[in-house]
Amino acid sequence: MDALREATRRVRFALIGLMSVLLATACAPAPNTSPASTLAPRPPAAQAGRPSAPAAPLEIPGFTGIAGEVRDVQGRPAVGAFVYAYLSDRGGLRGPADFGAVVDADGRYYLDLHPGSYYLVARQRAAGEPVGPPRSGDAWAPHPGNPLEVHPETLTRADFRLRTVSQPQIMKQGTLTGGDTGFSGQIQDAQGRPVSGATVMAYGDLNFQRMPDHTALATGDDGLFTLYVPEAGSYCLVVRTRTRGQPIRGELYGTLGVGEQACRAVEKGQIRDLGVIEVRPYR
Repeated sequence: MDALREATRRVRFALIGLMSVLLATACAPAPNTSPASTLAPRPPAAQAGRPSAPAAPLEIPGFTGIAGEVRDVQGRPAVGAFVYAYLSDRGGLRGPADFGAVVDADGRYYLDLHPGSYYLVARQRAAGEPVGPPRSGDAWAPHPGNPLEVHPETLTRADFRLRTVSQPQIMKQGTLTGGDTGFSGQIQDAQGRPVSGATVMAYGDLNFQRMPDHTALATGDDGLFTLYVPEAGSYCLVVRTRTRGQPIRGELYGTLGVGEQACRAVEKGQIRDLGVIEVRPYR
């Protein structure tokens, strides 16, 4: 049994090494051309510390799955992080995953998957455990291209840029990790500094005393957010740095305005930029 485990481990790391070579080769500039002429500039979301959309799939006979790179909040290889694949996002990409892969010393991973649709999230726990609830100091990132499609004998590329979890948070059923309709912007404090760990919540009315209908993922160090909603309509937004219970004194809190001014309409297929939302200590 030990011999079988060791053989399986060696094959697994050999596959990761092969994927690393294939990915590096696929991203290398063509011969006799300069990198400046062959590498397209990164999109604004990637420059802001968010993961970019998956690159074109690589058709490699005999390999089916998802591969890519994971970087930490400083842009270094996220050695020891895990990439998890879920068949459904009903659990908010939490709990035991259907598939998983560890990130190697070069920041790369490979998920051997059957053809189908998958939701991906990368996690790096400060304490190093492969499982467990999120804790302060951990880092994670869902992939913005979720769900990702895997085709036969094709590697879909999916890269991640982790962001820090500033406080333990439970993702609600209304937390969507992707879509084509919603709101975006940046959360800042009264001094104009980006706020990490803030959550933007959407309601169908001005009753902010109940559970929100939809929530965004907590902001990272850049304070940027994208709140996805399932359909067009008018939504009333509030920003908080806590996700449970009623607001408490001193908690950073903010809205877009007083009364109906706190609500904004969005059309189907539109990600409406709200600009800066300022938060102040709640009184």
